Amino acid sequence: MVTVNPSNLRWARNAAKLSIADAAKKLGLSSSSKSTAVEKLQRIESGDKPPTQPQLSKMANIYRVPVVAFYLDSKPRKSDIGEDYRTLPQRSEDAVANAHLAILLSNVKARQSITRDLLEDEDAEPLRFVSSASTKMGVDRVASEIVQALGFNLEQYRRRPSQPSFAFNYLRSRIQSIGVFVLLMSDLGHPQTTTIPVSVFRGFAIADKIAPYIIINRKDSKRAQSFTALHEVAHLWLGTSGISGMIDDANSSLEQFCNRVAGSILLPRHELSELSSLRNVSFETAFEKISEFANYRNLNRAMVAYNLKLEERISQHTWHQINERLLREHAARERLEKEQRELDKARGKTTPIDANVVRRNSLGDPLLELARRSVASGTLTPTRASTLLGVNPRKVRSFLNPERLRRET
Repeated sequence: MVTVNPSNLRWARNAAKLSIADAAKKLGLSSSSKSTAVEKLQRIESGDKPPTQPQLSKMANIYRVPVVAFYLDSKPRKSDIGEDYRTLPQRSEDAVANAHLAILLSNVKARQSITRDLLEDEDAEPLRFVSSASTKMGVDRVASEIVQALGFNLEQYRRRPSQPSFAFNYLRSRIQSIGVFVLLMSDLGHPQTTTIPVSVFRGFAIADKIAPYIIINRKDSKRAQSFTALHEVAHLWLGTSGISGMIDDANSSLEQFCNRVAGSILLPRHELSELSSLRNVSFETAFEKISEFANYRNLNRAMVAYNLKLEERISQHTWHQINERLLREHAARERLEKEQRELDKARGKTTPIDANVVRRNSLGDPLLELARRSVASGTLTPTRASTLLGVNPRKVRSFLNPERLRRET
């Protein structure tokens, strides 16, 4: 019988920054003649008394973690995938979001392990590009090798400046064409309570020679997702698995190298000459010019500003101001979207969102096709498929083959 791990109850409460007294109050525990509310929670957290299912559900909501976290053998580690390349604030400021990220990493590692097993069953050959480069080769050479391997065409990427989704989908298809699985993930299955903001992570890579994975934060803008995708591809070329955060000059030298590789691919250095020095103009003027330049090329504004800083065309202070402005804009957009959803719901104007369509897009065609082949051949059981795909075991076949299900009904 699967039982709750008491130490994970304490971990989740501490991650939510709640004292045991505050938690007992929020959980609605009451004192009696035999024990106080705090003592009751202490008994639960020590393992002397198992929590009830309603209590576990309340804990999950209040601590903002999925119930499954309480059943893990040990608390989620900070990283189950290589190095943590984020800056210290990104690793520590939002304890709850970082706890969610730790669980997401564990989840992704399990999916990647299954993917590798399935590919090995198909006698897949190791991918030569993984770990094929080093920083000693220089930014330009690594960038050139990536462009050649992907068959990436910058003109095609920029063909529709007003449609950043088109640009990202094109780039994602090129990356997946060489055997990399690119997934979009930002929560633990409950977007309202477990969404991980881009300020905590933008992406991470698993540099495996059989089943390399790239995870991109789904909540990020499409232009930022494109930059992150190439940043993580650079990590695969270097053979370095790990978590990446916001562009910051406090990042490790390896992160800065990957930033420059991605920037070099999306923004050839000579094009920066079109932006004259912005050191002697107002911040608003600089921000407007950078935004116009970036949007026309389907580029992430933070990346353009970063390259301008490297070229000393803007000051360090201006670069930091731009990053702060972009974060505020992103947060404002999310608030407005949330308010609009709530308003539409109150007015009865909500448009149903097919969660399966969203999930299929998040997983990507290569992973879905691998799952279909493996389920059909019997090498992937419904139980393992549910872990790989994030769906109920009984719904695996309908999830993988929605067209057949519609025909049968």
